[in-house]
Amino acid sequence: MSCYKVMPIAKNIDDELYELNKLLSEKEEFQLDREYQKEILEKERKFLEDLKTANEVFDKRTLMTLFSLLAGKHLTEYIGIVNSGKEAVVFKARKGKFYRAVKVYRVATCDFKTMSKYIQGDPRFHLRKSSRRQIIHAWVEKEFRNLRRASEIINAPKARLRRENVLVMDFVGYRGIPAPKLKDMQDLDWEKYFKIIKESMKKLYEEGELVHGDLSEYNILVKDDEPVFIDFSQSVITQHPLAHPLLIRDCINICNFFRRKRVDCNYKDLYKYITGKEIDPIDEAMIKQL
Repeated sequence: MSCYKVMPIAKNIDDELYELNKLLSEKEEFQLDREYQKEILEKERKFLEDLKTANEVFDKRTLMTLFSLLAGKHLTEYIGIVNSGKEAVVFKARKGKFYRAVKVYRVATCDFKTMSKYIQGDPRFHLRKSSRRQIIHAWVEKEFRNLRRASEIINAPKARLRRENVLVMDFVGYRGIPAPKLKDMQDLDWEKYFKIIKESMKKLYEEGELVHGDLSEYNILVKDDEPVFIDFSQSVITQHPLAHPLLIRDCINICNFFRRKRVDCNYKDLYKYITGKEIDPIDEAMIKQL
């Protein structure tokens, strides 16, 4: 099974920069003029220093992908880490005057078994082999497509580009400050928010033919007094064999949260509102296997 080799950042950052940029310069599309090359070099140096300070380690191929986004002028600079988890790191970046979120999947620690399960049931993808590289590229492509579809229908960040294990999307926040999660909000009109979220789930299902799959107060941000759905990596199309068990779980999570806010919510009623059908006991039993 193929796998990227994880290489810690060199103690001498100049050596690391030299090696990475030598590889980049071999690509014809990255023949940069001297001044721009100097500018990019300083941004790369700062990025590596920030990674070292945060004890973040990426394999060489991932670093090259991130640097190629600077060299190709897809991004202007990386600013800092927004969120760091077991399977992915989210950076804040800029593209001119616009902020971007850059999601980088950790090749060494991703749960490829779970990823494969969600991908293989999706008719949009056909994995002939189960190599780590192929799985993670398909996973990023899946999230990219899901975000593109969702952002046309509901309040969700628009995906801008994907490259290998890196996904670039719109940054949800205020002047570079990340928008708060729903779980951290106080004194909202909870009835109003439940209604908006309920309608968004229904629109996503009916118009987008998507189920979020990991929806909770942790994956909903609040911006301009509106909920914003994020993290569509586990989202599946409605034809997927796990779509309805995942939707039931989403309904349970949402109702559990809003009941704590004293909003009347029953997950079975929410599911029926979204799908127009009663819950199938077989689908509900499958939740334990997710």
